[in-house]
Amino acid sequence: MPNQFMSRVFHRQPLFALALAAVLCACSAPANPPSPEALRPLPVTYLVPSPTPIPSATPIPTPTPIPIRTIWIDPALPESMRQPLAGAVNALIAQQPDGAVIQMSDSPDADVRLRAARPGEAIEAAPMLTRVFAVVAPFPTVPDSISFDALAALWAGDAGALPEFSAQTALYVDAEMQAALTLLLGPAGDAAPVQIVDEPALIDAAWEARPAAIAIVPFDRLDPRWKLLWLDSADHAGMNLFDKSLDAAAYPLALRVVAEGDATLAGYLPAITNRDVNKLAIVAMTGVTALVRGTAVQMERKGITYPAEAIVDWLVSADVTHISNEVSFWADCPFPTFNDGVSMCSNPKYIELLKYVGADIIELSGNHLWDKGWIHLSTTLQMYDELGWPYFAGGRTFDEALRPVTMTVNGNRLAFIGCNWFGANWATDTLPGSARCGSNSPRDLDLIEPIIRQLADEGYLVIATLQYEEYYFYQPTPRQARDFMALRDAGAVVVNGSQGHHAQGFNVTAQGFIRYGTGNLFFGDQFEYGAHQTMVDRHAFYDGRYLGVDVRTAFIEDYAKPVPMTPEARAEFLRTLIEASGY
Repeated sequence: MPNQFMSRVFHRQPLFALALAAVLCACSAPANPPSPEALRPLPVTYLVPSPTPIPSATPIPTPTPIPIRTIWIDPALPESMRQPLAGAVNALIAQQPDGAVIQMSDSPDADVRLRAARPGEAIEAAPMLTRVFAVVAPFPTVPDSISFDALAALWAGDAGALPEFSAQTALYVDAEMQAALTLLLGPAGDAAPVQIVDEPALIDAAWEARPAAIAIVPFDRLDPRWKLLWLDSADHAGMNLFDKSLDAAAYPLALRVVAEGDATLAGYLPAITNRDVNKLAIVAMTGVTALVRGTAVQMERKGITYPAEAIVDWLVSADVTHISNEVSFWADCPFPTFNDGVSMCSNPKYIELLKYVGADIIELSGNHLWDKGWIHLSTTLQMYDELGWPYFAGGRTFDEALRPVTMTVNGNRLAFIGCNWFGANWATDTLPGSARCGSNSPRDLDLIEPIIRQLADEGYLVIATLQYEEYYFYQPTPRQARDFMALRDAGAVVVNGSQGHHAQGFNVTAQGFIRYGTGNLFFGDQFEYGAHQTMVDRHAFYDGRYLGVDVRTAFIEDYAKPVPMTPEARAEFLRTLIEASGY
């Protein structure tokens, strides 16, 4: 048993076994004891690794410094101009083009300096920002234009510089506009009749002071209650900001911000303007067209385009030209005479006149669509379809007649809708015709008002038309005013009386513009003087807003041809309309 224990211990613990053996052996001396040299421990040899050779030292590259570019915005600029400039610069800072660090600077020693161009300064490159200002007056104002020299004289202190308005005319501006005019014209004279009014109260203040009031506002803040005045300069007469062909570089009442310094950095900044013609839409609304009787006689004698030749530019220059054609075309229509009465038709070749004026949309609310039978309205609609002309206020069925025409013009969402209130040739479920205004009574508006509300809720700028009762005087009747205002209250920004053979007045509020009767357009053989006066209302829409109307006036000559009024005749006509409208 002891031997087994020792065997296990020795096997498991070798060092212990050797020690035990040495003890046991010590009990009896060995025969040949080891020498002291044999008992000396053997030396231990360690392997020392060779050191890794250190490569020759190389220089540490110096990092390339990131360039810093700075931009300065002139603090003298009005806040309304500094804000969009700062927005453009901050967008550039976020982009960091070409790996540069771009920073806003408080010092005019920056790499790029954004400052207002000096009056008369020749600008080599396109301005980085252009702020266009409109000269306006309260809408019920007779004068149409103002000279830049007269405006400068008023600013300098000459209260009598605008005698066509009043012996003493005041200029109404807000504080932002005052700062801009100071940069453009210098400080106002001590005696300058300038009224500084907060923007929300500006229109009311000027209206209260009319006719002894004009104002200056940014173009994009125009309002239908303002009348846009044409501006004359030494080199250019009659500059109209609603005219898309205007030479904007020649327009003097604009503050332009130029970028000086690093041209490469300045080239990254976008051009900004508050009058971008790509956001401007002009809609020309017209009165009665009926290519019959005396008008048709003159078309046969002097050419199909004869009626429009004096005013064609008013129509073709619009983005959308509206024509309210009250009469259907018929291939077998008899040759016209002055005595054809009130049962009317038009030769299909006369449609060339509508092409000539650039017709874009046709209104079908007229009272004479069925004069020679409803079938001719069907073929007329086919002609419009083939030409790609949309139509409204009438159609092939009851539902189609009330269907609005919607379109987007330069970013402006427009909708056209109309109806026949007076009563004739209404569409049914099976026959074409004009649209009804009311479900039970033609004198109601319960069919058209909900559609206008829905369109307005969807963000459309609604143009509504009414074929109303025909009156041969300038002022609207109380019921006419009530019904037209009801369509505006429903959400229409323009309400047009398409029935008016006789020109009628207007009503204007912040909600929009009402024309009670535009007058005849291409229909001129009536006897009343007011039936020969006509208007083309050119409505301006910008960036999703209705800005107002540019009213063009003409007098129908030779039974057929609207000719622009003389300045004297126009002034008298405008005075008549203003008085008839209650202003």
